[in-house]
Amino acid sequence: MDFSFSQEEEMWRNMLQDFTEKEAGREYTRDCETEKRFPQELWDAGCKQGFLGLLIPEEYGGMGSTATMYAIFMECLAKYSYENASVFSVPMFCAMNLVAHGTQQQKDRYLPPFVKGEQRFSVAITEPEAGSDASAVSCIAEDKGDYFVLNGQKQFSTAAHLPGNIIMMAVRTDKDAKPARNGISVLLVPNDAEGIEVKRLPLIVRRAIGTCSVFCGDAKIPKENLVGELNRGWDVLIGHLELERLAGAAPNIGEAQSCLDDAVEYAKTRVQFGKPICKNQGISHMLADLQAQLEAVRLLVYRSAWMIDNKIPCRREVSMAKLLAGEIFYAITTAAMQTFGGYSFLPESDVERHWRISKLFTIGGGTSQIQRFIIGREMGM
Repeated sequence: MDFSFSQEEEMWRNMLQDFTEKEAGREYTRDCETEKRFPQELWDAGCKQGFLGLLIPEEYGGMGSTATMYAIFMECLAKYSYENASVFSVPMFCAMNLVAHGTQQQKDRYLPPFVKGEQRFSVAITEPEAGSDASAVSCIAEDKGDYFVLNGQKQFSTAAHLPGNIIMMAVRTDKDAKPARNGISVLLVPNDAEGIEVKRLPLIVRRAIGTCSVFCGDAKIPKENLVGELNRGWDVLIGHLELERLAGAAPNIGEAQSCLDDAVEYAKTRVQFGKPICKNQGISHMLADLQAQLEAVRLLVYRSAWMIDNKIPCRREVSMAKLLAGEIFYAITTAAMQTFGGYSFLPESDVERHWRISKLFTIGGGTSQIQRFIIGREMGM
């Protein structure tokens, strides 16, 4: 049993660590978040490196790489903020759905420019009344022969507002389907199509990359934009569920480690009652426990990636990784807030940003409760 990275993986990790410090460093991350500015420079630098093609087959200009390399990528890019990883992970998820379910025409049209950074993607599944129950999608797409007519609303669509973006949207194409998920289809919806309105939401998280509501009012979308089969959109949405869960876990451990390191360094230098506060067991034991727990979660994340690479079913394992990574991230940021005390509320400490972001991952991408439900079901309960 070997827990070490291969030489190639280690080189990849070292390169990404250097890239992150140069292109997605602490000050840059803080500025983008404060100014609510999309990290365009990071996107451009990543596209130049070919990062978007990491998982895309070589025939479309990609690297055709592994889930382990993807996990390393996500962990490293998220050192100072999960958002820096999301710049790439959200469109990569959509592109991989095209690899698996797109027509040859769609693959030839969208994948090569995507790899070059010339095509953006986002995804829209959640609605005001369809959150954890994604099968409750009600945004209607009526079949009008050569096109669909869309009416309805999508909620919490990451980066849907960016120029030239195509939204991979889950829509209802059969109102009477039983079960309801059998009436869902997936369409490629340009965000500048007539009848589509995108409004950015004022959330306390994702201030840089942006999260949006998408309103559809008699929007006409060509039939050729259907991804996969009609009424089989559920298969598209869950087709890369394991990779999606991995992308929801690996960045958490990257940012959590950075936050924990900051808390440890502060505890070493903050003097109270004549000694550094790290000499107080109430602080040192708390941070030591969290480091031990984080390391255990990191092993689970990379075991999940290994299982994906070896084509071993791991729905339970990736759900565990997503659950525990989100919860240890939140626990670490909460402890860091306590360690920094009043200074944790100042933006220049970065702790309050980590804290806000961490709460997102007990909710977004499948709540902690949903992950526990999945794990329980995989256990036969």
